[in-house]
Amino acid sequence: MYSHLSVLTTLFNLRDTLSALISRITDQPQEAITKGIVLYNLGEFNQAKTYLTIGATAGDRASQYALAEVTRRQAGSITDEAKNWYRLAGAQDHVYALMRLGDEASLKKAKELAQAEAAKGNADAMLELYELDQNIETLKKAAHAGSLESQYILAVKYDKDASLFTNEGVRQSTIDLLLKNAAESGYSKAMHWLSNRFPANRNHPVRRQWLEKRAELNDVNGVLNYGLGLCGFYEDDNGVDNEYGFSRNLVKGYGLIWLVVETTTELSRHTTAKQCLEETAKEMSTDQIAAAKTFAQQWEQSHPPMSEYRLTYSDVV
Repeated sequence: MYSHLSVLTTLFNLRDTLSALISRITDQPQEAITKGIVLYNLGEFNQAKTYLTIGATAGDRASQYALAEVTRRQAGSITDEAKNWYRLAGAQDHVYALMRLGDEASLKKAKELAQAEAAKGNADAMLELYELDQNIETLKKAAHAGSLESQYILAVKYDKDASLFTNEGVRQSTIDLLLKNAAESGYSKAMHWLSNRFPANRNHPVRRQWLEKRAELNDVNGVLNYGLGLCGFYEDDNGVDNEYGFSRNLVKGYGLIWLVVETTTELSRHTTAKQCLEETAKEMSTDQIAAAKTFAQQWEQSHPPMSEYRLTYSDVV
């Protein structure tokens, strides 16, 4: 009996060990997928590539598409390597991957997939249809259906092409309304643009509010601008912040800039951020800098992953 019990105990222990190993093997690709997509969204393409390759090889279509996008961006064109990843993602019905491939069969499949989802009221699928046909009426439908990205892109189209309206006042008010709707729904790029349009660009409290909201989303440029404001980099010779009306808070400001510097390497403003960090440090004590880094770590834990919040497919700015 004791021998039998011992064998059972050994078998149960072996089962638990195998289960733990299987769980670790299963979790590793998922961890790589998550890490890769976060780095991709942040624009840290060199770092992202290793993780995306693991996820893409494991069959994750989002990783396959992101890896193809990284390859395309770095090469400046769609290389054979990028095409291979686009094909694998497209085989799993990734509409934008099919669109990047651009051949007749891929575009046909992309349209069929997007139309099927759009018929169900999917606003993101409506945006996919717009990216396929470039018909502004399709874009309007996507925006009306609630796609925040579509609302932003439509505002860009209206801003760039005055001929779309017969009345200039109506054009500007329509742009404002689109941006306001997208911004109030949490779309960071719309917040940024709206805060730089008249009359918001002359209203410090409004600009400050939008910047703080962008920072809360962990938009990397919003976080950096917030930190710069708190460190006094927008102040004039009289010590007045003429951009946002911030009062100095060196601990919080240093912490936010430090977080951007530590989190990024490929950000276009990385060198500027690093220089500003060094300049701010000259005004701070060792204890203040330590407190700032603690604040930054707490911020990172309590906010979503830092991101550039780029457009999904379109190249409009």
